[in-house]
Amino acid sequence: MDAHQRRMLGYETDADKRVTIPIRHWEAMRLALWRSRFAWEAVLPQARLLLEQCKHAEGCPGTTSESEPCGPDCPDRERRLSALVILAAARQFAPLDARKPADGARYIAPSRERFSEIMAELMATQLELDVLRAKGYTETPPPQDGITHRLPDGT
Repeated sequence: MDAHQRRMLGYETDADKRVTIPIRHWEAMRLALWRSRFAWEAVLPQARLLLEQCKHAEGCPGTTSESEPCGPDCPDRERRLSALVILAAARQFAPLDARKPADGARYIAPSRERFSEIMAELMATQLELDVLRAKGYTETPPPQDGITHRLPDGT
């Protein structure tokens, strides 16, 4: 089978192109994905517990089914809706397959150039904060986008 036939059959697509990334970024993404799954697995039982603790009015359809709405007389209607949102998010956003990296989280020290960039940025930020504090700023300055922000009374 030639390349054109493989492409026409869907074996090769533009989505199959490979991109090289540094191994430290790959490992960080894998670890973040695993942490995400671990966090959502912790959220699921808590959301279910919240649902079980909700009080319902007599004859409420939400007592027996998650998909049925509570009636307007239910005392915990809003709490149940919030728990259902949490439960839906836990089911929807939890990754399907996120195994813990076998060797655990490996630390890869930054290169000298990257370390120097980070330190320079931290020092510049510290100097900016010192200048702002010296000028007496105690609040965040307004955005410098050229737009003046006024209150409704014109001040």
